[in-house]
Amino acid sequence: MKARWIITAVSAALFFGGSLLTSLRDPWFQNLQRPDWLTFEFLIPFIWTFIWACLTVSAIIVWEKSGKQRSRPWGFMAVYAAIALLTSIYSPIVVELQSLTGGIIVGGLATLLVYILAFLVKPISQKAFWLFLPYALWGPFGTYLTWLLLQLNSGVAK
Repeated sequence: MKARWIITAVSAALFFGGSLLTSLRDPWFQNLQRPDWLTFEFLIPFIWTFIWACLTVSAIIVWEKSGKQRSRPWGFMAVYAAIALLTSIYSPIVVELQSLTGGIIVGGLATLLVYILAFLVKPISQKAFWLFLPYALWGPFGTYLTWLLLQLNSGVAK
């Protein structure tokens, strides 16, 4: 089986695995007060799908480019997997554990790893580097939004 299909399968499993562990229709989560300007919440799943696809393609590019250099980037793949795992456990932590603080921690850590990995893969592939851009832009915003939810719901959220 080609490596690109294995990377895609692992990525999809992590993406859908996190989704299967929780429901954003949870009454506690739905009843959280949100900022008035958050009128695009329905778009967030589509945004994350796009971000996830970009990271998956980036991982494939890094794997294939490194293979041509006769070295396999297992360390890079481990960091891609860590980013995916942290991203996929965000919703279960926030919704099931009702922990916005936990969401801030895993979201912030995933974003930090994105910045680090992006700069590490830049010498391998400019395209793989630029595919981090959506996460690099959305990650801080999502972490800020989680922090804002914590501020707006300090009486019911931890």
